[in-house]
Amino acid sequence: MGLQFSESQKEFKIFLLLLPDITLFPEKPQNNMHMKRLLISGIIFAMAVLVSACGNAGKQEDAKVVSTKLSNEESLEAEIKAVEETIAKSDQVASSLRYTKENGASIVVLAHVDDAGKILKIEEVFNDGDNGNNGTISYYMQGKFPFATREYFEDRTSAETPKFVERKSYYDKAGKVLRTIEKRVNYEEELDAAAFVPVALHNCPLTRAQKVLDQKDEFETTFQGFVNVEVLNYLVVGEPKANGYTSAMRADYEDDFIKDALKNEKKYMNRKIRVSFETVQDPSGFEYQMYHGAEWVE
Repeated sequence: MGLQFSESQKEFKIFLLLLPDITLFPEKPQNNMHMKRLLISGIIFAMAVLVSACGNAGKQEDAKVVSTKLSNEESLEAEIKAVEETIAKSDQVASSLRYTKENGASIVVLAHVDDAGKILKIEEVFNDGDNGNNGTISYYMQGKFPFATREYFEDRTSAETPKFVERKSYYDKAGKVLRTIEKRVNYEEELDAAAFVPVALHNCPLTRAQKVLDQKDEFETTFQGFVNVEVLNYLVVGEPKANGYTSAMRADYEDDFIKDALKNEKKYMNRKIRVSFETVQDPSGFEYQMYHGAEWVE
């Protein structure tokens, strides 16, 4: 048995299952995107606690432009560089579920940690679907708040004149944005040579990343049945409504949970579920989510 989709919906969902785990406009450099993915248990729990404390104002600040460099701006840049170097050495990444929608929207949240398990950077990789905006938001963490954020994305708000944007914001220890600078060009290859210019203060909140990690609201995980692709079953979880966010895990073996769920799809539909998984990369570079276990919530 499979999900009760129309043929076009089913074909589209199967297509999403086979997509590699990439974004149309990935962050540069891509040093860490093909690193080992860890199981999400302990680290993701720590992320959820931390992000809940990081829910600072989710709106853009007043249109104030800070033209003068901060007194500690160079040291903040040095700290960003040190974080990236540590990440490259530790090779430790924890991943949330990768969520997709039928309109092409997708999101996954990664936590880059050091060898001691300390979260150094939270990274939101997104595609907004309908408007085509896509890219990454990196949160460089210091305690409860980021000390800096870096957005790297394709802005297609204007379909006639899309722009490629790199934007940085710096924050104080309480999470208040102090200064924002950006590059905005017509072609991606122009970004490296472009100069940053001061722009209106832009507070980049962790709100959406928090919901992904907490599996709340549109990222709630409920049982949405199975899709069968070339004799393999994919367990689908996600938002219990039409065109909601869903995530699929390949079940290479049938444990007691999978056997029972396969026999009783209709009975369990939309029931809350907790899953464990691992993001796997095969020799060709293709990435997929591997099911490891599940249990019903409540």
